[in-house]
Amino acid sequence: MNEEIDDTEFYQQDFTTASEWEIFIARMEEIINQWKTDELNNEAPVQHSGIWEIKTEKITFADFEFDLLLYKKTTEYSDSSESSDENEKQTKNPIDTLYDFELYNANNDAEHSFLSAWYGLDEYYVLASALNIGINTESKIKILLSSAYIVSSSPNCERPIFVQIRDTWQRCYLGVYEGDCIRTNFEMVHLKRGPGHCYYLNGLLDMFKTKIMSPASLDSITVSVQLKYILREFGRYEWKQDLSESENFNVDALPFGVTVEPIHWLTLRATWNHLADNLVMDSEGHSDFDPMTAPKWSCSARMHEPVCLLGDALSAFLNNLEGNTTVYDILGDYATLPSAESNPLDLLTEPAVPTITSLLAKAARRSSKSTKGTPPITESVLVPLLYYLFPDADENPSFPYGGKEDKDTAEKTNEKGMSKNFEEEFKGFKTCTKDSLTWRLSIVLTHALQSLGGVKAVAHIWYEFVQEMRYRWEKSMPIPG
Repeated sequence: MNEEIDDTEFYQQDFTTASEWEIFIARMEEIINQWKTDELNNEAPVQHSGIWEIKTEKITFADFEFDLLLYKKTTEYSDSSESSDENEKQTKNPIDTLYDFELYNANNDAEHSFLSAWYGLDEYYVLASALNIGINTESKIKILLSSAYIVSSSPNCERPIFVQIRDTWQRCYLGVYEGDCIRTNFEMVHLKRGPGHCYYLNGLLDMFKTKIMSPASLDSITVSVQLKYILREFGRYEWKQDLSESENFNVDALPFGVTVEPIHWLTLRATWNHLADNLVMDSEGHSDFDPMTAPKWSCSARMHEPVCLLGDALSAFLNNLEGNTTVYDILGDYATLPSAESNPLDLLTEPAVPTITSLLAKAARRSSKSTKGTPPITESVLVPLLYYLFPDADENPSFPYGGKEDKDTAEKTNEKGMSKNFEEEFKGFKTCTKDSLTWRLSIVLTHALQSLGGVKAVAHIWYEFVQEMRYRWEKSMPIPG
């Protein structure tokens, strides 16, 4: 007898299991609730960017990584009850109905902050690709936008939420906000080439009035206009500074400045704010917007990462501190190893009558000195450097120790407050006395490494410096500085 088998025991589907899409939406809601809790506990945001407080969390959906970001404009409120009420109203409705649309704000430079300038928002969420990969498939756009609609309908989501679509350079967003029983859709259209009438203010105003379709007569529309000019080529005014040459560099100062033009481009803006539309004309045939008559001009600069002489010199100096090569390895035949007679104790123990062995050794050393290689630094450059380190060796020293103090007394008096501030700021730094021998030696070695021949020039300066110090020590001569 065959037993009846209930198919439902084997083919039962559990509809209570959450799908990957539902997990994605739940994760978004969880992050938003956590951020709201952090705000109630007055916890600090993750990062600041200009006038914005930004929080970021990563979400994965369908093996695709997204960033969910919270943008909140920093606003200072006083402790008065009136300001507290205003702050509460601002929090309940992130759309600023009194927003004066800015044509340009230098502090508004965060990645997705232009949404604030376009729509007048102080707080909003952004869902964007974490790997800067464009979302161009229509099905993906619809799924993400549907997720945003569901999250926006949640009572805890009190801010607009935007989804970045298309390629990132296009700055194309779709968004939604639900509040006070009203849904607001933020839509955007990108055209490869705009209609001809939209290139002028009159055509834009006609399209604006057509979209409103008001049966009543419209009040005067307030418009603001900005003309922008970008200067990328500076011609003969482009900044150029050659690297310090060995013949004409300033021996008593470190190299300073940039070698190439640090400004990438200059942006000039001519701005007209809050004009009535019936008082201005801008069409293909005539325009009232002459840049020379603009009431407001502004300028901004985009900077390169410049090649700084001081930064390069100090970086090269620090990179060579860990080298294990000796002066004799670098200079080769030019530098001779110290002989046995150079030991000060040998002067006391050496016999009065020299032996034949010692005489032959001296002759060999003299012959090796006569076959020295070419020095890295020429004598015409080396002598001024040594006179800078040891000015007492020169009959008419150009840089005597302490000579600058009397000369700079007036400047120090005028900058007394600034000097005190520097002394306080640099109190914890380990350094030597200003304009001392160690101070000057550091400057000379930096010049040698930067513009006199690199490591070989540094070894040459150090070799001559040690020889001079040893000579002064043996002859009991004072060491300046």
